[in-house]
Amino acid sequence: MQPEASQVPESQEETPSESQQKAQLEYLLAKTALRIRRSLKPGRILGITVAEVRKLLKAERVIVYRFNPDWSGVVAIESVSDGLPSMLGRKIHDSCFGKNWVEPYKNGRIQVTTDIYTDGLSQCHIDLLAPFQIRANLVVPIVLTGEEENDKISKQLWGLLAAQQCSAVRQWQSWEVKFLQQLTTQVAIAIQRAELYEQLRTELIERQQAEIKMRRLNRELEEQLLDRTTQLVTVNEALKREIRERQRIAELLFLEKELAQVTLQSIGDGVITTDMAGKIQYFNPVAEQLTGWRANEVKGIPLAEIFKIVNEVTREPVENPVERVLREDRIVGLANYTILIARDGTEYAIDDSAAPIRDRNGKIIGAVLVFHDVTQSRQLARQLSWQATHDTLTGLVNRREFERQLIEAIADAKNSARQHALCYLDLDQFKVVNDTCGHIAGDELLRQVTALLQKRVRTTDILARLGGDEFGLLFYQCPLPMAQQIAETLRQIVQDFRFIWGGKIFTIGASIGLVAIDADAKDLNDVLSAADAACYAAKGNGRNCIRVYRTDDRDLVRQRSERQWIARITQALEENRFRLHCQKIVSVTRASRRCHYEVLLRLVDETGELVSPMAFIPAAERYDLMPAIDRWVISTFFASYERYRQENPDCLQEFYAINLSGASVNNPQFFNFLAEQLTQYQIRPRTICFEITETTAIANLDRAARLINSLKELGCRFALDDFGNGMSSLAYLKNLPIDYLKIDGSFVKNVASDRIDYVMVESFNQIAHAMGIQTIAEFVENEAILKKLQEIGVDYAQGYGIAKPRPCMFN
Repeated sequence: MQPEASQVPESQEETPSESQQKAQLEYLLAKTALRIRRSLKPGRILGITVAEVRKLLKAERVIVYRFNPDWSGVVAIESVSDGLPSMLGRKIHDSCFGKNWVEPYKNGRIQVTTDIYTDGLSQCHIDLLAPFQIRANLVVPIVLTGEEENDKISKQLWGLLAAQQCSAVRQWQSWEVKFLQQLTTQVAIAIQRAELYEQLRTELIERQQAEIKMRRLNRELEEQLLDRTTQLVTVNEALKREIRERQRIAELLFLEKELAQVTLQSIGDGVITTDMAGKIQYFNPVAEQLTGWRANEVKGIPLAEIFKIVNEVTREPVENPVERVLREDRIVGLANYTILIARDGTEYAIDDSAAPIRDRNGKIIGAVLVFHDVTQSRQLARQLSWQATHDTLTGLVNRREFERQLIEAIADAKNSARQHALCYLDLDQFKVVNDTCGHIAGDELLRQVTALLQKRVRTTDILARLGGDEFGLLFYQCPLPMAQQIAETLRQIVQDFRFIWGGKIFTIGASIGLVAIDADAKDLNDVLSAADAACYAAKGNGRNCIRVYRTDDRDLVRQRSERQWIARITQALEENRFRLHCQKIVSVTRASRRCHYEVLLRLVDETGELVSPMAFIPAAERYDLMPAIDRWVISTFFASYERYRQENPDCLQEFYAINLSGASVNNPQFFNFLAEQLTQYQIRPRTICFEITETTAIANLDRAARLINSLKELGCRFALDDFGNGMSSLAYLKNLPIDYLKIDGSFVKNVASDRIDYVMVESFNQIAHAMGIQTIAEFVENEAILKKLQEIGVDYAQGYGIAKPRPCMFN
């Protein structure tokens, strides 16, 4: 950037073409200067400058280089051709450029470089320009002029305007040099103008802010002056009032003493004051009422002789609070459950506090005791406490309190050699009474049964109503044989009882579950679950009997396990922890393009492991959870299948079989649910087959037939599952419009080794074909079974020998 340059050609006498060129130059200069002068922002001025120069001179890069105080610089603005490296924002410190070159630039020296490699530039300049691919360089200084000082106009070298050619050397024209020289003059004027505008704008803002601050300070000063004046007036008025108050002090002291006496006489609390010896000095009317003593009778008498208090529970005397105040020099409150015994023996539940009385120097001169009657509120608290632990209908302990005492009994059995027993009693015919005579009769029955049971239980035992018609009995220190005898007595009493209501006589019974509480008992839930399972088993045994829970009773353990599945299945449904699997079904007798699958169900347990349906389906069937599971399977499968079908149009050749439970077949609303799901998910009914077991079909023949006919009208197909495992009546088979007959696996798995099973499978197949029904063999586990099925002519085969179940590909 040194001001070494080719000499700018001297201007000669103008020819006509030169005149035109000059006029054009002046026009371009005026046009560009006009655009520059319209802006008051330096950034905008420089942006217009580099853009116009690059356009007019057809230069490949135009930059404005802005100087820093240390004569290093930064490229402030740039207009560059595509493909060339950008210099924008680059900080450049030219080691060849020093303060000795400032003055020539200030005086308008121009650097004209045709070729940086041949024009005699120093090596440091070449090293500076070469990285940016610069070959030719035309540099014009931007000089700002200031005010005249000592007959000289001050000048500031603000920066440099450089036009650059990168692709080749360039011979800069004289008009281009003159144009840039004159343009930088206009740019300098515009920059000065913009900086002056910004300076004036800043000064104006500062002046406005100063004026605002001055006005604020004036306001604050006025406000302070007004406040001070107001304070002086207030102080003056206060002094006047204080003078008047001092004049009335003598009168007020008398009035205050009299008012204090009236207040103490009128408040609802008893108030007693004593001197340092604990002798009574003052006794208000409420204190007279509660103690039964008159004020004129007790003055000067020790408080302990008049104020007699005992503990409500132990009946032991309670230390007088005034004595503690005088001894400990602090405020003292009464202990809970304190009773005041009046002069006539009447007892009051009280709450009180005592505090020291001090003189103006802080010395204790006596004590004051304040107390009030809390008899009613304490009775209400007892009532609320009783209601929290008792059943309001029967007066028995409620479930919450019973469970608390049961926990204590379990802990006692573990920590000692004592044995206890839990009895779970359920009334057998309570629902009949409720449904026949109404809930009022049901409530009366519970009260009468409660009275019967209370007469026979021991005083150490706990009888509780657990809810509805269920009672709990906790036999303390009672071995299991003795508990059985007591339970049998209670069962017999209930059986012999006759409930009469509205002229009707009802006989009821009691199903009782009994469980021992000993050192092996685990926790509350375990013991309650065992008793509940035993009671449920008693109901299953015909009701009105006793069932003792034993860990080696397989039937009870199974039932208990199934009941525990209720919560696990419900939680799995809420948490969406069921999974769909599919097992392939293949054609045995002929090749088929259609892929046939049965949809199977798995459950993911709390640890993330898959659970077989045989573990939870029996419990779901027993406790009416199958309709919810069926609906989950259908909704989940249809939603997943719809997405899969949209992504895979060829899946129209696939065919899926879904199992339905007997509870869903019996539900009148189930068909509406299925129809809604088919419509919602745009599932083609002909790709769906529903399966029901033979046992379900026989138990609900009419409903099964209606459901099958309704779904076949929509286009769905039906299969009868586990055929041969039930009654295998051909009469009902004629009345069920099914499409497939699935032969139970118990016959199929031995068809290759057992002649009888072979003949039975053959007969099932022949009957089905005679009725136009296709057959599917289950439990096909090897090639030998498959060959026998081909001999018989069974249509389809399913089993581990064909394919194992796997997660549905779209699940």
